[in-house]
Amino acid sequence: MIQYLKENIQFFILLLIWLVVGRYAGPVYYALIPVSIILLKNNESYLELFLGFWFILILSDNLTYSWIFAKKIKDIYFLLIAILFFLDIKNFQSSSELFKRFIPFFVITVSTLAYSETLVVSAQKTLSYVLFFLVIPTYIVKIYQKDGELFFRKIVFFILTILLVCLILRFVDAGNAVSHGGRLRGLFGNPNGLGLFCMLTFLLSYLIIHLRPNLFSKNEKRLIYFLILLPLFMSGSRNVATALMLFLVLGAFYKMSPFLGFIIFLTFIVLYEMIDTNYIYIIKTLGLESFFRLGTIEVGGGRYIAWKFAWEQIQHNFFLGKGIAFDEYIMRKNYGLLSRLGHQGGVHNSYLIFWLNTGIIGVLAYFGAFVITFIKGAKNSVLSFPIMFSVMFTINFEPWIAASLNPLTIILMLIIAVLTDDIFHKEKVVLNEEKI
Repeated sequence: MIQYLKENIQFFILLLIWLVVGRYAGPVYYALIPVSIILLKNNESYLELFLGFWFILILSDNLTYSWIFAKKIKDIYFLLIAILFFLDIKNFQSSSELFKRFIPFFVITVSTLAYSETLVVSAQKTLSYVLFFLVIPTYIVKIYQKDGELFFRKIVFFILTILLVCLILRFVDAGNAVSHGGRLRGLFGNPNGLGLFCMLTFLLSYLIIHLRPNLFSKNEKRLIYFLILLPLFMSGSRNVATALMLFLVLGAFYKMSPFLGFIIFLTFIVLYEMIDTNYIYIIKTLGLESFFRLGTIEVGGGRYIAWKFAWEQIQHNFFLGKGIAFDEYIMRKNYGLLSRLGHQGGVHNSYLIFWLNTGIIGVLAYFGAFVITFIKGAKNSVLSFPIMFSVMFTINFEPWIAASLNPLTIILMLIIAVLTDDIFHKEKVVLNEEKI
């Protein structure tokens, strides 16, 4: 870890300069960051280009006014790396069949623009979502082609650096790093955001270690899991903790037998109704009232109000929605009503968001491609389905997967690329051929 920081000190100094300029030098960052992007590309520093984008997405999730520049610059950053991609497309290798699988969904999202009540915003977010699925996985492959196994180490240690900063902020800037009754949020907008970041990066790191068991020493593996799990539990996100336990249980069974793992998952589905009905009793029996914040569970945390309202709106556009971002529009429009009922915020359910925005046709197109992608991934790793199920569990409570430019969806792209793109598994194929 220390060696990583020493070797990449220039990159972190660059990020620090972005922070200082963004916070104190006003609009100067509109020139500084684009110039940095072009210089990184000309130097073929694709990994730093990618990590810089991820860093800006992390800061953009923070609601503190000091980091508002990240929210303003992230669209420009993404547009620039997309333009650089198209200008140099001959030097990029397409990443698997991911984009092609989602083409039906993209066609549906474009068609819903005809019914959009926020046409300009919907068109922008639709374009962003399409470009994200095209550009980001391709950059990931390009980085691996250039850096090889070093790619994995740098990604994991970058994650640890971010989480270490979140932990340090707990002690040096608790006013901004802690919220919601003492829960850690670090650099993120809220504790659930940090919790999801930890959970998804745990899945990514666990997958990398599973595929490359000799890439990290035993002490490095202990450090990786410690620095990811500590802030996860300090975030107090109960849904994330449940998703992590689901992944670990399913992962253990899938390693023994994919069939057994699938049976366990089916058992979980069958028992879910019973657990959902008796969860208050179960939590009290286990003595976990404090961690699961039982008081907010019993009132639903406002989510049930949002879900009920979203479902009512879906009935008006059941088969084809009103475009990406319609969920945000309809929730803002009815803010007063929902606030009086006890809810402030968004829909908090990705399935309902996709349904509102693209209709049931869009939901089937998206998650059909999503499941097919992980079926392909299962050919390379037994962890594919446990990862898929845990992700699908989290999006039942959070909206992150329905947006492109956030610090979480980019982790999913990393996971999918590592799982499904053949370039990450060529070494395994060669070894098998040698054995034969």
